[in-house]
Amino acid sequence: METGVLIALITSICTALSTIISKWIDAKSGMAKDVKDIKEDIATLKENDQKNGDMIYQILDHLATNNNTGEMKRALNDYNAFFRHS
Repeated sequence: METGVLIALITSICTALSTIISKWIDAKSGMAKDVKDIKEDIATLKENDQKNGDMIYQILDHLATNNNTGEMKRALNDYNAFFRHS
């Protein structure tokens, strides 16, 4: 067998083993589930941040312009529905 083919074969076997072993370690330690939970929590935090940012913007816009467009009430209703009734 040629040296290049032998090196390629050994490399592919090592890669396959490292993939299988890492998946086995993830399954045993629960690391994959933890990462999934963290990703879900980050998505929730981003959504919360968006709602908070919208509310802060509407408050500052209302204070700056003293307008009465109804956006303050809309933002408050969205905020209330999102955080208090979810």
